[in-house]
Amino acid sequence: MVSRSLSVLTAFVLLVVTVESGRAVWGYITRPLDLVRVEGDLSDAERTIVVAVVNEAMSKGDVVNIRDLHEKIVNIDWIRAVTVRRNWPNSVHVTVNRELPTVRWGFDAFLNGKGDILSMAEKYSLELPLVNALSTDSISSLKAFKTFSALVERSGLRIVELGESSVAGWTVTFANGISVVVGKADVLNRLKRFVYVYEEVLRGNEDHVVKADARYPSGVAIEWDGKMSTLVASRGL
Repeated sequence: MVSRSLSVLTAFVLLVVTVESGRAVWGYITRPLDLVRVEGDLSDAERTIVVAVVNEAMSKGDVVNIRDLHEKIVNIDWIRAVTVRRNWPNSVHVTVNRELPTVRWGFDAFLNGKGDILSMAEKYSLELPLVNALSTDSISSLKAFKTFSALVERSGLRIVELGESSVAGWTVTFANGISVVVGKADVLNRLKRFVYVYEEVLRGNEDHVVKADARYPSGVAIEWDGKMSTLVASRGL
């Protein structure tokens, strides 16, 4: 009889402990969040956006679903990865890794290294190369930019703009101010011919080149400015 009474008492105590523990855990979970901590290599504008997302989630009630909050933050265009954790007793800690733009895409967006389109929180340096494609998708355009850049860099050329038009196809503009039209077909061989012409003829005369056109079967047409045109004509070239 005594043994049975002790068993009942023990079970009751365990039940009380379990209930109280449950209340404590529930109290922890449902305790309002008062502090938001955001870490990461972010600009002020980017940090403000992340904090705003957290504050919006907090404003909808006392209980914040950490998984839902993580989903909302990671869906921001320029976020690459994020960790969200709740810290005792009343704070949420957000660590953010953001995407780094590789090139400008058109005039109001950017591309990361995979060709994904990013709408950044603020405008990045205009020193980033510009890719402005008419009909080619962002992934293929970035691939073309990388391929062209690798081809010309051995000659000291750096691409600052890659543009596409319905008539001319691809046009490549370099940091030295020269632009060359390579068209729509056989573009790599055309660009190789231009690089050869640049190394043999154009290097050192960049300021006198108006434009170059590599859409010819076996050569590159160069339009010179007035001063160089006169010099070329005088030499019978």
